[in-house]
Amino acid sequence: MQNEPVPVIRSQTNLIMVRVVVRDAQGNPVSGLSRGDFQLFDNKKAQAVSYFSAEAPEGATRIGTKPSGATEKQPAERVVTAEPQRFTAIFFDDYHMEFADLVQIREAAKRYMGKSLDVGERVAISAASGNVHVEFTNDRDRLEQALSHLVLAPRFEPSPNCPKLPTYLAQRVEDMDQEAVKAAEALLEPCYCHIPPCPELPTLTREEAKRVIRYSDQGAANTIEALEKLVRRMAETPGGERTIAMVSDGFLNNEAYRYQLGVLIDHAVRARVVINALDAKGLYVEPADESEYARQGRKKSGDVLWEAAEGTGGVFVENTNDMEGGMNRIGALGVPAYVLGFAPADLKFDGKFHTLTVKVADSEHFAVQARRGYFAPKQAEDAATAENEKVEQAMFSEQEMSGLAVKLSAKFDKVDSQTTKFSVIADVDLRSMRFRKEGGHNLDDVTLMVALFDGDGNYVSGQKKTIKMHLSDSTLRRLEGTGATMTTELNVKPGRYLVRAVLGESESQQLGAASESVEIP
Repeated sequence: MQNEPVPVIRSQTNLIMVRVVVRDAQGNPVSGLSRGDFQLFDNKKAQAVSYFSAEAPEGATRIGTKPSGATEKQPAERVVTAEPQRFTAIFFDDYHMEFADLVQIREAAKRYMGKSLDVGERVAISAASGNVHVEFTNDRDRLEQALSHLVLAPRFEPSPNCPKLPTYLAQRVEDMDQEAVKAAEALLEPCYCHIPPCPELPTLTREEAKRVIRYSDQGAANTIEALEKLVRRMAETPGGERTIAMVSDGFLNNEAYRYQLGVLIDHAVRARVVINALDAKGLYVEPADESEYARQGRKKSGDVLWEAAEGTGGVFVENTNDMEGGMNRIGALGVPAYVLGFAPADLKFDGKFHTLTVKVADSEHFAVQARRGYFAPKQAEDAATAENEKVEQAMFSEQEMSGLAVKLSAKFDKVDSQTTKFSVIADVDLRSMRFRKEGGHNLDDVTLMVALFDGDGNYVSGQKKTIKMHLSDSTLRRLEGTGATMTTELNVKPGRYLVRAVLGESESQQLGAASESVEIP
C-alpha cells in the first residue's frame, strides 16, 4: 500500500507524522505529487520533510507457501491465497448518543454490512463502553447479532422532573460566565425552588454544573481511551487498509482531554489508521427559541469528530438524515493520500501544542486536509524503546522490506490432533549487515520478531528474540558464505495463517521483512 518503508525512528521518537489529503477545485483527490510539492510549517517555521510516502488504496493477492506434509523433507507447494486487504472497525460511541439515534444507526449499519462485506474485507464492531465487541470477521450473522445487543451505556441523568443542564452551559457556569449563571438559574429554578425567592439557588446551580461536568469528563475520557485501544488493535492487523468508522452524537472535548486526543491522532497516523466520523444527530432543525449556549454547545460537540477525521485524513459526515448513506461514506474505500514526516529542531519535551500548516507549492487551487497541530511529547524516549517501536511497526505492515536480506521457510510437526509445533526459519545474509569492530571482534545485535495471523487478519501468536553477535573475523567470513539461521517455534491449531517475520539490526538500523501464507492440516 505504501511505496516507501516504515520510517526509521532513531534514538528519540521526534519524527512528527502528518497524513495529507489533497483535493482539486472539484473536490477530487489529487495523486502523483512528490516530496518537493509540499511545504510544511511548525509554529509558522518552515520544516524540512525528512520522510515522504504516497498511499493509494489497492487490493492484492498474496502468494504463500503451503507445506504439503508433516516433515521438513517433503517439498513445499506454492499456492495463492486471498488475505484480507481491508480492516474496518465500526465504533459506536454509546456514551454520547440518544436512543432514537442509536436505533436508527444500528439498522443502517446492518444494511451497510449486508452490501459491503466481501472476501477481501474484515469488519469488527466495538462500543466505547466495551459492552459490545466483535473481532475482525466477515461472518455477517455474527456481526448482526452483535449489533442487536447494542444499547446505550449508563449515563448521568438529572433528578426526576428536573431539566438537564446542558454540558456547554455547565462549563460556562464553571468558568464564571455571569450570563451563563443567570441562564442556568432560570432553567433550574422551577425544579429546586418551589417558593421564590430561593437564596440557595446560586449554590445549587454551581453544584449541578460541577456534577454535569464531572460526568461529561468521564464519558469523554472513556470514549477517547476506547478509541486509543482500538487504534492499537488496528495496528496489529497485517497491513492493508485500516479504517475506523466512528458513529457518535459528539461530545465536548475539554482542555484536559485535548492532549489525549492529540496523542490518539498521532498514534493513528503512525499506524496508518484513518478515522472517519458520522454525526448521528442527523439534520438538525434549529428551534426558534434555542439559546445561544445550546447552539454553541451543539456546534462544539461535533468539533471532536471533525478533528479526529481531519487529523487522520478521514471524512466527517454531518447534517444528514440518510444514515445508511452516511455509513456508506465512512466505510468506503480510502482516497490517495501522502504521509509527511519531519523532525523539529530543538523540540522541547514540555507537552505544549504546536500549530501545523501544510501547503502544496505553486498551487492556489488545491485544498489541503491535514492535522492542524500536535502536542510535543512530555518526555524523551530511550533508544531501546524507539528501536522496539520501529520493529513492531514493520511487523504489522504488509511491506516486503529488503534492507536486510532474509528468507523464510517453515516446517511443522504434529504434537496431537489439535496442536502443531510450527517452526519458522529465517535465513539471514550477513553480507547485508553492518558490524561494529571492538576488541578484535565483530559486534551487532539482531532482533527477530515473528507473528501469526488467522484468516481474518487477527493476531494469533508471536515471539521475539534478540541475539547478540560477537564474532571473530574467521567466523564472520564463514557465516558470510553460508548465512546464519534463526528459528522460532510456536504451538498452533490447524488452519490457514499468514506468517510475518521482521529482522532488525541495531548497528545500521536496517530492517528485513517477509510474509508467507501457510495452511496447517
